[in-house]
Order: sequence, then C-alpha cells, then structure tokens
Amino acid sequence: MRAVDEAGAPRGLALVDQLLRDRPAVLARIEAGRGLAALMPTFVATIAIGAALTGAALGSFRGGAQIGFAAVKLPLALLATAALCAPALTALGRGLGRPAALARDLALVTMALAVGALVLVALVPVVLVARAVDLAYHGSILLAVGVGAVGGLAAIAVLTGGLRRAAIKDAGLAAGLFALIFAVVGAQSAWTLRPWLVRPRTPEVPFVRSLEGSLYDAVLDTARSASGRYHRDAAPLPGEAP
Repeated sequence: MRAVDEAGAPRGLALVDQLLRDRPAVLARIEAGRGLAALMPTFVATIAIGAALTGAALGSFRGGAQIGFAAVKLPLALLATAALCAPALTALGRGLGRPAALARDLALVTMALAVGALVLVALVPVVLVARAVDLAYHGSILLAVGVGAVGGLAAIAVLTGGLRRAAIKDAGLAAGLFALIFAVVGAQSAWTLRPWLVRPRTPEVPFVRSLEGSLYDAVLDTARSASGRYHRDAAPLPGEAP
C-alpha cells in the first residue's frame, strides 16, 4: 500500500500515523473535502481491525466462540454508529448554516471512530490483565463500559475539533448536540449487539441477546451487583422460579 496518494497526501499506515501525530491536518483535509474517497478505506480498516482486537480481548473473559463473536460485533457496532450519525451531522450542520456535504460528514465521523478504535487497542492490555487476574464478572462488565467510554470520549473530542474548524455560527452548540447524539447512538449500538462478556452460568453463548430494559438500567444493576447487592428476581439462580 502506497504511503501517499496522487496528491501527495498520506494514506494507509502513513495516514494512521498522521491520525496519531497530526490530527488537525487530517481534519483540515476533511473540511476542505480533499480526497475523501482515499481516506475512507484506511478509516474503515482501522475501525475494523482495532475494534476486532478489542472485541476479542473482551470475549476472552468467556473464551471459546465468544472471542470470535465479540471480534465481529464490535466493528459492526462502530460502523453502524458511523452510518447512523453521519446523516444526523449533515442535518444538524445544515440547520446551523453549514453547507450540506454527506461525504465530508461521513469522513469526519469515521475518522473520529478510527481514533476511538486506536484508543481501544491501547487499552487492550488493561483488559487482558483483568482477565489474567480473574476479575469478577460484574467488575469486568464495568471495566468494559469504562474502556468503551474512554474510546468514545476520544472520538467525541475529534468530532468536536472537526466541527469547531467549520466556519458556522454556534459551532460549540453543534458540537455539544452532536456529541450527545453520537454518544447515545454508539451506546445503543453496543447495547443492541450484546453480550460482550457472557454471564458465567450461561450454558450456551448467544451471538446477540433479546432486549431487556435499557442500557442505563443495565449499567446501574451491574454497579449494584459489583458492590454485592443482587436482585434475585432479575437474575434467579438455576432451579429458582423467575
């Protein structure tokens, strides 16, 4: 893979290096609309590979098929977030006086998620250490949520920087509103494709689980369980009446 495209701009691994070292230059290229088609393969590949490695690390808490399931599902969750959020960004920007450009906004969202995926990969050693010391299930769930939150915050920071570069009124408002949309869509995508770790007493590993309650309720219940407060009616032991 060539390090630069026909215009001399970085691509492939050189573009990944630029994401780590000089994100303002990539944001300027996106805002100007230069060579967006050349950016997308690298962004998508970075998301897919980074998320797959992170998913596999999370799946290792259960092992077996869950490693592969989580390695497939996490890239799907991030790419679904990009597909759903880019039109929302275009509509929001248009409402605030920014010229509509779906290709540019899709590039910005995928760039943000690519940076988030790189941050997730950087946190994989933390996940593996927790696995090595046999961190309890509910503590592992909170760790997974924390890892996802750090990656999400990194992506939101990139999005905010990209929106602030645009010459539109209320750029801060646009960044704040879209950050909220992005966080909600990303969290819901991850929630829809759960489980990521799988409960220890689950006899078979499902690819996805039926929806039960909300993401907020699940995080709150996990925090309670991690502190030793359980609800037996919500999670009965084998042989108990539900």
